[in-house]
Amino acid sequence: MNTLLVTTQVSGIVLLIATMLLLFFRRIYLDAETKQPIQFKIPIVGEISTQAPVLALILIGVFMVVYPLSKMGEDKAVLQGEIDTGGKSVTVLVIAVPDYEHSQDASGKFRIKIPLLATDATYRIKYIVDKAVIADQIATLKNGQIDLAPVRWSPPVEDALSRPIPARKDVSDEELHKLSIAN
Repeated sequence: MNTLLVTTQVSGIVLLIATMLLLFFRRIYLDAETKQPIQFKIPIVGEISTQAPVLALILIGVFMVVYPLSKMGEDKAVLQGEIDTGGKSVTVLVIAVPDYEHSQDASGKFRIKIPLLATDATYRIKYIVDKAVIADQIATLKNGQIDLAPVRWSPPVEDALSRPIPARKDVSDEELHKLSIAN
């Protein structure tokens, strides 16, 4: 977790609580009587002119709490490799967390961003074509990138002897009955 983001968020929470306490004890107030804008300087932001300076502090505190939430996320690495499947579709499945899958309809290079686990997990990359694993590689992470060895696969040639022979009926059942041949 990024320390700067957490520090910003905690500071925003402290700013909001302190502002609410100062309002409660009437050390600061909402200027409803004079209707005159008050000007004050805030470092980095600059000069602000408002009738209710407390609202500016509240908005800054809310920003400091919400902004780090939008920036927190997992680290990613780039997975890249090359595959030739002879025109068959291929699926690249990252095994560390099975939810990350890449399907490609043709041969060629691919590139996927995958999340890195916080543990010292070993990543295995499996290539699946026609519901069969055609390659299985151990992935090694170097400088935020995983380079895979090229994979070549050709579909098996169908053997004429292994195909079933279709049933063929040249003579109808009626003709066979006329000839007194039972079918």
